[in-house]
Amino acid sequence: VVLVFFGRLLCAIRAMPRWLGRRVHQRRDDAGHRALTLGLMAVSAGEPAEARKHASRAERLLKEPKLTGLLVAQAAHLAGDHQAARRYFTSILDDRETAFLGHIGLMRLALDNHDSVKARQSAKAALALKPNSVLAANHLFKLETGRKDWNAALPALGVVARQQKKTKSKIAPDQLALIARQGCALHFLKAGELQESDRKSADKELLAALKIDPGFLPAVTVLADHYLEDKAHGRAAKILETAFKIRPHDSIVKRLKAAWKSNDGQFIAKLTKLLAQTASSQEKKAYYLVARQARGAGLDGEAERLFSAARDLDGDDNDTPSLWHCTFCKSRHDDWQAFCPACDEFATLVWQRPSGTSPLIKHEP
Repeated sequence: VVLVFFGRLLCAIRAMPRWLGRRVHQRRDDAGHRALTLGLMAVSAGEPAEARKHASRAERLLKEPKLTGLLVAQAAHLAGDHQAARRYFTSILDDRETAFLGHIGLMRLALDNHDSVKARQSAKAALALKPNSVLAANHLFKLETGRKDWNAALPALGVVARQQKKTKSKIAPDQLALIARQGCALHFLKAGELQESDRKSADKELLAALKIDPGFLPAVTVLADHYLEDKAHGRAAKILETAFKIRPHDSIVKRLKAAWKSNDGQFIAKLTKLLAQTASSQEKKAYYLVARQARGAGLDGEAERLFSAARDLDGDDNDTPSLWHCTFCKSRHDDWQAFCPACDEFATLVWQRPSGTSPLIKHEP
C-alpha cells in the first residue's frame, strides 16, 4: 500500500509542471481572447485608443496572427494610421483564406484617401475571389457609376440583385425598388451611348429598361420615337399604351396620337378606353390628361364629362402636376437625370405628384 501511495505521489509530482503549464497557457489564451473581444468592441464603438491598446495586448498574448493582425489593422485604420493598416492588408493578400479581407481593407483605405482608381482595383479583386459578395459588388457598382461606366456597373448590380432575391423577405421594399430603378437607369444610359453608332443595340437596351419598368418615361419616349421613325406604329403603340396605364403623361399621349394614326374623335375614344385600365393611383391624372386632349380637339361635352369624372374620384378639383422626386433628399426636378442634382445619388428620381402637407423643396440649378 505504501509503495502504491508513493508511486502515485511521484507520478503527480512529475505531472505538476505540465499541469501548471497548461493552466498558465489557458489563462494566457483566455486573457488574449478577452483582449481581442474588447478590441473589436472598441473598433465598433469608434474608440481608436482603446482599440489599439487591446490589439497590442491580444497580439502579445495570442499566437494567432490572422486574428490579431486584422484587429491591429482595423485599430490602425480607425486611428488614421493608414500606413500600418496598408502593410497588414497587403501582407495577407498571398493567403487565399484572407486575401478577400485584404482587398476589402485596401479598398476602404483607398476610399478614405479618395483614390477611386485603387479602390476600384481592390473591389474588383475582392469580387473575383468571392463572386457573390454583396459588399464588394455594392462598392464596385458605386465606383463604376461614379465614372459613368454603365457597362461595367451592370454586372456588379446583377450580383447585388441576385443575392437580394435570395433573401427577399429580409430586404425592405424601398431597397428592392431602388435596385430595379438602378438597373433600368443603367440600360437607358447604355442605350444613350449606343444610339448614334448602333441603333439596334440601343433599342435592345431600351427594351431591357422597359422590361424592368414599362412606365419609365425616358425609355418609353426614346424607344417610341425610334419606332415611329421606322414606321413601326404598332410597336410604338404597344409600349405607349402600356406606359400610359402605369404612368400617364403628356409626352405619351402626344406619341400615341402619331402611333394610332387616327382622327380626333377616334383618338379621344381610344384614350378613354385606356382610362379603365389605368393604375388606380394614376387614375385622376389620366382623366385630366384625356379631358384636356378632348377640349383641345373641340369636344367640349366629352371634356366636361371627363373633368367631372376626375373631380368625382376624390372630390378635389386640384390637378397637382407630377415632377421627378428624389427618394433620398426629397428634392424635386423638372427633368429626369441619372444623378440627383441636389444630392448626387444615382437613380433616385421617381415621377410622382407631391404628397403630404409639407411642400417639397424644388431644386434650383
